[in-house]
Formats: sequence, structure tokens, C-alpha cells
Amino acid sequence: MDSDRRRDSRSWDWDSPQCRFQLDEIFFRENDYIRAGSPEHKEFWAFFDRFQRFKIKREMSGSGFSGEEERGGKDKKTGTKDLGLPKEYDARYRINVSVFTRDVEERMGRSDHRSRQRSSGPGSQEISDFRLALLHFLDFSQKQSFGKLAKLRREQKNLPIFQYQDRILELVRFHPVVVVAGDTGCGKSTQVPQYLLSAGFSHVACTQPRRIACISLAKRVSFESLNQYGSKVGYQIRFETTRTTSTKLLFLTEGLLLRQIQQDESLDQYQVVIVDEVHERHLHCDLLLGVLRTLLKQRPDLRLILMSATINIKLFSEYFNSAPVLQVPGRLFPIQVIYKPIPPEEQASRSEKLDPRPYLRILQGIDQRYPPEERGDLLLFLSGVAEISTIQEACQIYATHTRRWIVLPLHSTLSLAQQDKVFDIAPPGVRKCIISTNIAETSVTIDGVRFVADSGKVKEMSFDPKAKMQRLQEFWISRASSEQRKGRAGRTGPGVCYRLYSESDYDAFAPYPVPEIHRVALDSLILQMKSMNLGDPLSFVFIDPPPPSSIQTAVTYLKQQGALDNRSELTSIGKLLAQLPVDVVIGKMLVLGSLFNLVEPMLTVAAALSVQSPFLRSSQQNPDCATTRQ
Repeated sequence: MDSDRRRDSRSWDWDSPQCRFQLDEIFFRENDYIRAGSPEHKEFWAFFDRFQRFKIKREMSGSGFSGEEERGGKDKKTGTKDLGLPKEYDARYRINVSVFTRDVEERMGRSDHRSRQRSSGPGSQEISDFRLALLHFLDFSQKQSFGKLAKLRREQKNLPIFQYQDRILELVRFHPVVVVAGDTGCGKSTQVPQYLLSAGFSHVACTQPRRIACISLAKRVSFESLNQYGSKVGYQIRFETTRTTSTKLLFLTEGLLLRQIQQDESLDQYQVVIVDEVHERHLHCDLLLGVLRTLLKQRPDLRLILMSATINIKLFSEYFNSAPVLQVPGRLFPIQVIYKPIPPEEQASRSEKLDPRPYLRILQGIDQRYPPEERGDLLLFLSGVAEISTIQEACQIYATHTRRWIVLPLHSTLSLAQQDKVFDIAPPGVRKCIISTNIAETSVTIDGVRFVADSGKVKEMSFDPKAKMQRLQEFWISRASSEQRKGRAGRTGPGVCYRLYSESDYDAFAPYPVPEIHRVALDSLILQMKSMNLGDPLSFVFIDPPPPSSIQTAVTYLKQQGALDNRSELTSIGKLLAQLPVDVVIGKMLVLGSLFNLVEPMLTVAAALSVQSPFLRSSQQNPDCATTRQ
């Protein structure tokens, strides 16, 4: 019998694609715990190869001398093989999945009979060995998952907001509006929505000012709530959504929620609306707050939570009739501030590229002062994509030379896969240098940052009177933004913040950022308000009203463009323009292009006018690009 088994084993090749396909048909069917073609299925076969090598190595080492028999050979009394499994039961070895079902038993019986006849498929010994390997894999995977889950729960309990969970839920139940203020990194964006779901609220919307924040938060909350492959948590941004009928928590942009209110004035689809990062005071955010303030009178059952950094909280509370404020203290370690103003000869003019020397000196200083064994990444704040590309190119050359750095960009135009790279952990002895716009100031939290370099600049939308359009223009940041950036260095341990401006410059900064409603043309806002039937814009109660002259200028401009008639009501073309998420003049160009059968050229011109520059140069040297350019 043993000779038959050895003969069958020789005819059975574990590495053969045909043999593996036969095993897939038995163990990895459509309704099984692991399905063929799934990521877990690929992981299992990689595990199986290692498991086979381990068994062979063990058998070889066990055959040399009798002392190994206890661990790897055969038991002398019973003649059965010892596979190193525990002699006594322990709860740690229990797994909650069975892979020995009735149909597999029947298949084993048929396979055993077939293997005796013609050795064309797996016999009972092969199936038994394979089942054992699968059980080992499931056991290994479960222990790994439980380890991750235990670590995750510990991290959640260590967040500053954890001890305020009951207080937050109590305030939400008894007050229509609650303001939750806490420094970046206290856990409010990821934990508060989860607290609401666990308390029984089944339809929650959480707005974010940026698309990257919607996606990254949805992924993180989905993972933390053990819903990584489900649809309970989703996101919705322009042109992309993971929302289904079973979605209970939805992350979306402020503009999209406004459009939903446009279609459903009472917003019946949500029980709770969370407006995150309200301190950033974007145009859509200010309008959304005003609309929700009105909506609360119609829907007393609706709950509104405003989440903000600890910036000008009193303003939001008073706007909503002295709403209760819950302040969550941050978890900041000491941060050393070093002022390193850029010398005049290294300051670029508007037409020149940014000089990378001040930034390279920071990387060199970190390398000289801190040994590679001391972990800690660098987060470098710049104003825009062009500046990031210039500095990234120079830092990449330095990183290649020293082999101590991994240089990564972070801005909203990157793909999701590229943005996710900043969350990866660098190898030992290597630091990440993340070069970012103000997107990393509040919207995205990156663990492991110990050093921050702050250029003190930001690009914001402002009205260009020559082009009569919105343009991104560079400005100095506010003191509040400067403190937010500094705080990024002290989340995981004592940090260092390098400010590339003087202390006198810092003192001259405005205390808070100028709200967008005070610095941009309001024609798109007025158009949206008209389409939402919000009445006279001059009488609308904004949280921080814009000057009446700005509203009047926007109304006059819309009349000139034909979007409003003499009674300041929407015209036919005005209704079309209100549905297009572009500047009024670009929208009008597209509408008229369609009327005169000039869609293609107008689309090209509109696309070029909608961005800073239509010309992009890859910051990573690409030989194919260089060849094409030549």
C-alpha cells in the first residue's frame, strides 16, 4: 500500500497548473470561503509554495538523526507522521472556518478510487495534505487579522477624542447643532462618523472640502469598521461614486451636497449631516452652512455637526444660536521652531522657477544632525504643483546620491494610487520627503512625520479683473495656517518645524485665512443661489456676509452675460449655466458652441482656460517623453 501511495505521489505534481486547477475546483468554488481568482486565493498559493518548501526542508533535516523524530519524523508507536501541531488544545489554535464539507468528502472518495485506477487526479492523501495546508493558511491569516484588529482598537482608544464619545452622542441627541473643535490628528474625522453609526444613526453624510479627503477617509473608516469589502461606507465625488442602496455613511464634497439639496430641498435621505473642516471657509462651505441653517427650521429631526480645528470657534457657535461647543485637546509633543529665511539671491521672481537650494539645505541638515536609525519623515509645504515639481526634481537627485530619502509629491491632481504612496512606511534607514500643497495641512493626516518645512505660501482662488475670471494666485499664509502646519511635526514624538521666512514675517501674517467669499467673484455663487430659489442674495444670512458691492457687481455681470433678466430672475441660458460646474463665461462658451455646432473646438478652448497651464512636464525623467519631444 505504501508503495502505491509513493507511486501516486510521484505522478501528482503540486507545481503543475493542471493539478492546481483540479484543487481549485474542489476547494475554491464560487460559494467557498476563498474564491478562485480572489486576492486571498493568490495569497494562499504563495503561502502554499512556502509551506511545501518548509515541509521538504523539515523532512530532510528530520531524516538525518533520531533526535529529530519527535519534531519532524514518524511516531514509532503509531507510525503516523508528526506535523508539529500542538499536543494539547489551546484556544489560540482555533479557527472559525471548516474546509471539510460533505461534498469534499465525497469528492475525496471518488478521487481516491480514481487515483487507484489511473492516477489522473488528486487522491485522498493529496487532498488531506492540501486541506492541512489550507487550514494552516486560514489559521495564519486569522491570527494576522486579529493582530491588526487588536492594534487598531488600541490606536483608537489612544486617540484624544475617544474619551469624549459618550459626550458627543449625548449632545447630538439633545441639540440640533453641535460644534466639535479639535486639533488635526485628534481623530474627529474618522471616529465621530463611526460613533454615530454605532449609536444607531443609519444615514450619515460627511462633507469634505477636497476630493482626496473624501476617498482617503472613506477607505480608512471602511477599514476601521471592518467593512473593507462592503458598501456600508462609501464616497461620492464628481464623476465617481461607491454609493449603493445599503450605504449608511457617505463622504462627499460640499458642492455635491449643495446639488443634492437643489434636487431634494428637505434632504430627507440623511439623519445627520457632518460638515468637516469648516474653519477653511471655502465658498461652498459658507453657502452650505447658510442653507443648512434654513433647513433646520423645516426639519427639526435633522442633526448637524460642525467639525473644525481650534480656529475662530465662537463664530460658528453664535451663527447657530449659541450651539454647544465640545473642545477636544490635541495630542502634541514639543516642537522646536527654526526660522530659516530665504536669502534675497535665492528668492525667485514671478517669472522664474523656484530655487531648490533652501530646501536641499534642510534635507542635508537632517542627514547631518540625525542618524538614519532615528525614524522621522519630512513634510514640505509648497504653494502649488509647479513648485512641487521643481523641488521634487532637485530632491530626487539628492535622494539618489545619498540613498537616504524617498521623495513623494502630494497634491489633488495625482491619481489615488500615487496619493496612497505617502501613507506607506519607509524602509529602515530611509526617510520620506513628502512635498505637498496645503492639502496636508488639515485634510490628510500622515503618520511618522517628525520634520516640517514651511514655505509660508499658499495658492488661493482670487478674481483676475483683466481676464474677468477666477485665477489661482500665490499669497502668504495666515498665522493660524502656520500653526496648523507646525502641528504636523508633533503628532508621534518631539518634532522640528523649519520656517522659510523670518519671525517678523510671521508676526505680520493675518491672524486667520481670508474667507473665500471675501476674495473671489461671486457670480457662480449668485447663480447657484438663484437656481436653489434662495431669494435675494443681499438678504441671505451668511456666516460672514460679503460686501453688498461684491454681490451687486456679480448680479450686474450675470445680467451682462444674459444669465439673469432685468428682474434678476434666471433666464433659459442662466438655468443651463447653473448646472455646469465651470466659470460663467466658460459655461456660456460651451452652450453657444453647442448651438453653433462648434462643440469640439470650444471644448478644447474651455479645457485650456479651466486650468493654470495646459502644459505639464513630468517631474520624473521619462525617456519616452524625452524621445517624443525630440
